Amino acid sequence: VRSLPARGAASAARGPRASAARATLRGVAVRAPATFGSRASRPGSRGALVVRGDAIDDAAALATAGPSDKTGPAASVVVPKLPRSDCARTVAKAEGFDLSTTSFGSIGLGVGLPLLMSGFLGYFNVIPTGSISSLLLIYGFIISLIGFALQYAKLEPLECVTYEDAASLRESQTTAILTQVRNDVTRYRYGDEQHLEEALAIIFRYNRPGGLRKNQAPKLVGIAEQVIVDRYALVLKFESPKMELSEWTDRREKIQGFFGPGVTCGITEIGEGVVEVELVSDGSDASGPGNGMEDMEVLPPLMPGLPPRYVKKGSA
Repeated sequence: VRSLPARGAASAARGPRASAARATLRGVAVRAPATFGSRASRPGSRGALVVRGDAIDDAAALATAGPSDKTGPAASVVVPKLPRSDCARTVAKAEGFDLSTTSFGSIGLGVGLPLLMSGFLGYFNVIPTGSISSLLLIYGFIISLIGFALQYAKLEPLECVTYEDAASLRESQTTAILTQVRNDVTRYRYGDEQHLEEALAIIFRYNRPGGLRKNQAPKLVGIAEQVIVDRYALVLKFESPKMELSEWTDRREKIQGFFGPGVTCGITEIGEGVVEVELVSDGSDASGPGNGMEDMEVLPPLMPGLPPRYVKKGSA
């Protein structure tokens, strides 16, 4: 086996016909003549196989390597974690009625079914409803039907775990997009299969070149407000059993651009198939008091990497 420069000089010395007989196929060069051991090649021999020296080294390494160790350290050990606050006290959930956490399907059924039942009983003179029994039947049926449809299409909200130190920093350090994400996933949604469905479809490009298959889609299962590196952060917890950690880390900048500006993205694997995406506010786009944006609301960017869209409140 001879080195590549030596073979190139020998090929040039043998003329164009010998050079034309040379080809390369995945680390194996087909050329003539060649020398194996101490045996000299004959001038007329052609088509001998000359293997590159580095290819032999690779083959020897594969032959002597033991079985692959699949019990190595977890990805969460290899990937450095962002330092988090050690505060363990959480903010209690506010009591009382909150329309954002109330299902419109439940409201529709709660209003429509009694009207429908009253109209039905009044129609057969079981209860005295007079001449309005037909109206009760019609409106009760319509409202009940809408309530059943909303109840079927509803997506349950996620419970946001807020730590006390993060709650004190939220007003001054959170960004408009982080606030919008938190509000969207903590209220009922209708017609969506999962939370942040459109955002994940843009980031992971389902069933498109360079993207993931639809059945590999991660699922948002939790959200928390924490303090990371002394800054306010929104932590999104995903279940992604059919994804590798590298498929998350390769898209870290894309995730950061989508939920930016003003955030730094960290990705941590906390268990098998469970990943936390940490959106840490860096203060450059804080939506706290005094930033001149009190009368504006933010819309998500049209594409990852583009700036968010700001419009007057009530005009969107």
